[in-house]
Amino acid sequence: MTGFDVTGVSKSQCVCEPEEFESESTQSQLVEDHEAHVLVAEWRLHKFQSPIELKHEESISHDHFEPLDFHGHWDKLGEATFENTGKTAVIRFQRDELPYLRGGPLHEDTYVFEQLHFHWSDDDNSGCEHIFEGQAFSMEAHAVHYNNKYASFQEAQDKPDGLAVVGFFLEATDNADNPCFKKLTAAVQHIIKVNTLTSVAADCLTWIREEAQCKGYYTYQGSLTTEPYLESVTWILYPTPIHVSRQQVAHFRELKSTPCEKVKIVNNVRPLQTPPSHKKLNILYARSHRKSFD
Repeated sequence: MTGFDVTGVSKSQCVCEPEEFESESTQSQLVEDHEAHVLVAEWRLHKFQSPIELKHEESISHDHFEPLDFHGHWDKLGEATFENTGKTAVIRFQRDELPYLRGGPLHEDTYVFEQLHFHWSDDDNSGCEHIFEGQAFSMEAHAVHYNNKYASFQEAQDKPDGLAVVGFFLEATDNADNPCFKKLTAAVQHIIKVNTLTSVAADCLTWIREEAQCKGYYTYQGSLTTEPYLESVTWILYPTPIHVSRQQVAHFRELKSTPCEKVKIVNNVRPLQTPPSHKKLNILYARSHRKSFD
């Protein structure tokens, strides 16, 4: 999960273009992260990496946060785009004032919406990154925000208080399509080719609204789940899954990951990360005192 690109771990690799090799000096600074199956700089793996498994009995109940408020996330103002980056599908807004978050574990800071993207796998039982009470869901959506004390996402991404990511689980069922999610599943069929983009309705995030106003969420300090794995993320995760149909999830698996169109995005999920044994990861369960309104 990042604000500019999402590096997924694919089960197959495209051979339509030769890979660029790292220079010898760069290779010497890298170690293999066996949990992520990629090469990353060693200094990035020293603390709390994401995703993790959430267990309520291991969390700390916390009733002293101010309410977490979502502003503008489901407005009908401006324009929105949906893009196939070759690694995920990304929603971005073009507005005079972008949506933002305040309150909760973010306190008085304001975090501006950068993008929302999705994670999925080749089946309906393993497409999420975080695990809740031992259960995996079909997809996970990450709404990425950056602290507006910094000039941009790029400036904020490596700061300890730089990013806030709100995570939502999606569960595929045999029931009818989720009507609010239809705006995206219709649009995703127009971005099958890599690096293609289409317009979507400005209120394309209404499907998260009910869950974003629920009674509680989990929060912890972790990392990006893709390169460069910077430990700059305040995670906010809502445990109750949003129900969509199996066909709605299946549309995302049709997205191509390479220009030759021979390879699909079959798995962009990072495996669970285990905190170092000598460090304690505090996971807070925060209960909202009122609903969040724009």
